[in-house]
Amino acid sequence: MPHGRLMIVLSLFAVGVLGMPVLAGGQAAVLGPDQASGQPQAIEATGDVRGGVQVIKNLQAAQLLAGRHFFYFLAGTTANGQPLHVPVMVIKGAREGKKLALTAAVHGDELNGIAVIHQLANSISPEMLSGTLIALPGVNQTGLLAGQRSFQSNNAGGKKTDPNRIFPGTRSGGNMAEQYVGAIWQGLLKNNADLAVDIHSQTTGSNYPLFVFADFRNPKARAMAFALQPDLIKNDKGQKGTLETTFIQMSIPAVTFEVGGPKIFENHLVNRAVKGLKNLMVLEGMLEGSFDTEKPRPFVGSAVTNIKTKEAGTAHVKVKLLDVVEKGQLVAITVDPFGREVRRYFAPHGGRVLSVATDPLSETGSMLVRVLR
Repeated sequence: MPHGRLMIVLSLFAVGVLGMPVLAGGQAAVLGPDQASGQPQAIEATGDVRGGVQVIKNLQAAQLLAGRHFFYFLAGTTANGQPLHVPVMVIKGAREGKKLALTAAVHGDELNGIAVIHQLANSISPEMLSGTLIALPGVNQTGLLAGQRSFQSNNAGGKKTDPNRIFPGTRSGGNMAEQYVGAIWQGLLKNNADLAVDIHSQTTGSNYPLFVFADFRNPKARAMAFALQPDLIKNDKGQKGTLETTFIQMSIPAVTFEVGGPKIFENHLVNRAVKGLKNLMVLEGMLEGSFDTEKPRPFVGSAVTNIKTKEAGTAHVKVKLLDVVEKGQLVAITVDPFGREVRRYFAPHGGRVLSVATDPLSETGSMLVRVLR
């Protein structure tokens, strides 16, 4: 029997015996377009398969069958024509509900969010879920491969491109980074979220506790921030080009969830972040359970001050994350190559320590301590 006819027979056999389409590995297949009703298709496939996972260039999660789905999204190509594939995980619940979009590693050296998404997805089954979880555990593929915060490309004029300053990007024109971001926004995120959490950490050379940026002008975003149960929250109006602000501008409630430091999996913070996300999903009716309000209320501030080096030196930071500091308190000392004191740095106001430098080698203008007030 010719190969093509054999595949058709096997496909019909799978549908007839199992009662639903299946893919290799047991993954539920995606329903195609219903020509009679005009219903949109769930995916636009490229025809490629990578490691047994289908490659797509558009997703309509609402059209998927209930179940667990894995895809690679074709977000662009490198200068030598190699495809850039972004992993996509979708858990479509057995019951109707909201669509929660999770993103991680928009900055390529911020890895805790990948572990958060993996742990959360592995702990939830479609039978438990009302609604849909759409998760991208590794948005900035070029940055991940390079171990760098920025998007790596040859056509950015040699300058570093921060992908979290150029959303929603573009599908035509613009440089490689802008088109990459535009493809992800248009093909994956824009039409697949009722609410969103963009998971970050601090960048290389510094550290964060569990911390949320949220625009309190959006009541839903404010409620999301408290549901995540962080240590600190910054009431923040957002910044043009960030994923969070782009969602908000589209009337999709969103927050930025900062989880610890760079290039590491910090299990104690990952566990807390997963618990916070599940608490949010309970609040939104996506999971059953009791909404947890027992954790101490986080410290909320509306302004951040960066205490930076005025001249290069080796830094000795004198405070820890979450410390309460008073105005005028010593927070850091820099010394020269011989260990002689160069300068002392003091808190300009009271507040809580939001971030600290973890790299003792401080160039002029480097952040030493960040205080939330």
